[in-house]
Amino acid sequence: MRTLVINRHELSWATGEKGSHLPAKPADRYLITRTFGGGLAGYDAAAFPNVAVVDTVYPARLEATARWLIENHQIQRIISLHEKDLILAARLRESYGLPGTGLAETLRFRDKLLMKDTLAAKGYPGLPRYKALNPGEVLHHVPWQGPIVVKSRWGVGASEVRICDDVPAANRAAREMEGTHDELEIEEYIAGDMYHCDSIVHDGHILFCAISQYVAQPGHFAAGGVAGSVLLLDGDVREDILAENQRVLRLLAIGSGVTHVEFFRTPSGDLVFCEAAARPGGGGISDIILRAYGVDIVHAAVRLQSGLAPDLSRLRQPTRVIGVIGVYHSVRGDDQPVADLREQIPDVQSYTFSPQEMPGRVRHCTDYAHKVVLGADSLTHFNAGVRSVVEAIRKSTSRQD
Repeated sequence: MRTLVINRHELSWATGEKGSHLPAKPADRYLITRTFGGGLAGYDAAAFPNVAVVDTVYPARLEATARWLIENHQIQRIISLHEKDLILAARLRESYGLPGTGLAETLRFRDKLLMKDTLAAKGYPGLPRYKALNPGEVLHHVPWQGPIVVKSRWGVGASEVRICDDVPAANRAAREMEGTHDELEIEEYIAGDMYHCDSIVHDGHILFCAISQYVAQPGHFAAGGVAGSVLLLDGDVREDILAENQRVLRLLAIGSGVTHVEFFRTPSGDLVFCEAAARPGGGGISDIILRAYGVDIVHAAVRLQSGLAPDLSRLRQPTRVIGVIGVYHSVRGDDQPVADLREQIPDVQSYTFSPQEMPGRVRHCTDYAHKVVLGADSLTHFNAGVRSVVEAIRKSTSRQD
């Protein structure tokens, strides 16, 4: 099966060890990737003999390369896991009559305004108040009290989100964002904890779902800050979110794919929809699901886009709480790895450090300097472990000064 992979992740993450996630022999693998962001990390010419390296900042170049490969090599399947490339992949499938997720379904999981409009039209009650913000539109008031969230309809990684205290601040944020993101929406700010559901769906049926709580809301990332997720293994909150996730996916009419759906839980216990994506969650989410459940959601996404059922043969019930902690680069951006973190904190199951690739502010909620997978016997012990990890990283950073 001649397969085109449009890759914007670290190559080893997107395709598995030397391309092992792909159900195609190496001669039938056609890869478009980038050098930036680890796009060639783990590259092996024997696994990917047909490769084109493209600067994905220029979408026209990326699409032209993809079309040339499809037309000249009789491509049969397209694999794309990064949110920025999902619409391109869907459009190419429809343009060439290839199987897989089409444009209408993809847009419901990509356009933040359309996904809410779709849910609202079907009577879904758990939405924040929201509205489209047209180019150049000046807000005079909003029909709610409290902060205003201004976001791009197409943003990824919480990178195009501004939380504003009042209408004048929202207007300023909109003018700043319109330079690169001319399709915006506003919505009311929802206070409370934030959760995400990572599901594997096959022919409209949810085969697997993991529920996690964010350590901090993704829109609040900043230099030197802390983020991450911890899996919830039981409890009423988990059961309520499982049911809400099932309802949202049914209304958005997902066919087959891996989904990442986010909810707020208010102090009164109400669940409010945030947004949904049809791709694996980033920032170490796939790592903790694999460690806890034995399920590789990246592998599942590749198989589903290849027209195959996901492999859940290693599914197991977790015995310990597992979470991922991310600590962002400091303001100076000269952070260094902590050499003995695993020795200091025995519950650390893995630790990776990523040098800052671009100077300046943190651009995405998953742009961690330090990424730590942590195990614990309970949620209380996990939270204590988070404090120990952050303290160790900050002590190490201060020593480097």
